[in-house]
Amino acid sequence: MTPTQSHKRVLITGLGAVTALAANAPGTWDKLISGACGISSVDLFDTSGYRTRIGAQVRKFNLPSWCSARQIRRLSRCDLFGLSAAEEALRDAMLDLSTENRDRIGICLGGGAGGVLLAEKFRRRMFLKQKAKPSLLLPFATCSTADCIASMYNISGPRSTIATACSSSATAIGYAAGLIHQGRADVMIAGGSESLCELTFSGFNALRLLDDSPCRPFDAGRKGLSLGEGAAILILEESERAFTRKIPVYGELVGYAITGDAYHMTAPEYDGRGAASAMQKALELHGLKPEQIDYINAHGTGTLINDTSETKAIKKVFGNYAYKIPVSSVKSMVGHCLGAAGAMEALATVLAVKHNIIPPTIGYEAQDPTCDLDYVPNSARSQTVALALSNSFAFGGNNTTLVFSKFQKEK
Repeated sequence: MTPTQSHKRVLITGLGAVTALAANAPGTWDKLISGACGISSVDLFDTSGYRTRIGAQVRKFNLPSWCSARQIRRLSRCDLFGLSAAEEALRDAMLDLSTENRDRIGICLGGGAGGVLLAEKFRRRMFLKQKAKPSLLLPFATCSTADCIASMYNISGPRSTIATACSSSATAIGYAAGLIHQGRADVMIAGGSESLCELTFSGFNALRLLDDSPCRPFDAGRKGLSLGEGAAILILEESERAFTRKIPVYGELVGYAITGDAYHMTAPEYDGRGAASAMQKALELHGLKPEQIDYINAHGTGTLINDTSETKAIKKVFGNYAYKIPVSSVKSMVGHCLGAAGAMEALATVLAVKHNIIPPTIGYEAQDPTCDLDYVPNSARSQTVALALSNSFAFGGNNTTLVFSKFQKEK
């Protein structure tokens, strides 16, 4: 960060979410801290031929209020999730876009499968020689959700979609914060959206990475992850602007770093070197000390290698202090939402900092000798959370760490 950027602080002024637990951010948070599980049978498509048939499927969400029936028919499930979460987040941040300079508002989202679910529907109809509307292919591109939000709100500032697998939306949040630091935007709509589809469901089944029961991150009996879907949007805002608007603030994004393993297409380095580097750099680049961290929201997928690797990485960075830091994985409740995973976990981390409550890792029954940290098993914990990390480690060795702090007007 250069001297000209250093005075620009990035605050979180609005949140929006669509998850398997609830149709909004407050409902999702309430379910998270109560230890509710959103993982159950998947019925979006036929799962009868797969070894695993469960996932964190969204059952109910709020359609964007300004969408006509015709518009809704031309949007993907992924787009609708993202638009719903964005509408909630903008409303939560009390942003009246009719009075804003929309050239100074940007959008940066993480993406994954995008509109593949509709493309699968198109192909299936073609295969069965049924009428297949070309409009089913309109929202196919990963950037469709960001484009839809920009179009619906006439937002003309910086816009991008980042696709780094499971770390996409965490990286999007970090990149969005960087645009504010650089003075290129005053407000960024940041996060991610993801829909379940048969392509990803079959792919993860083929890799034998899915548990046939709800996933159990860090547990000795874990057998894999549970896929999920939904969206999470954070409104990032330059601090002086937020102060002028005199609005409530959830917290501050004070650290961000990305690294790459350069090791394997799907597996993390077993010793956690790349993941440790992301955490270390996120702390060092922003002048933070390991012993200042009160909570780590883990990537915590529930696979044998990932959980062990992440545990090793935390120990590399924090040493003996690692045993004093609560670590939990909300994937045990909302599933692994791929392109939206990092944003969902960032949202949970921000709320943990705001409310001084750490969400649990549910389904935890027995300790794995290779995973011997405090994983906040099964019940939420109340304690002061002034600084927290949110980890996102993806296929291809794409590692991202975000650091959130409590909001303090004077620094």
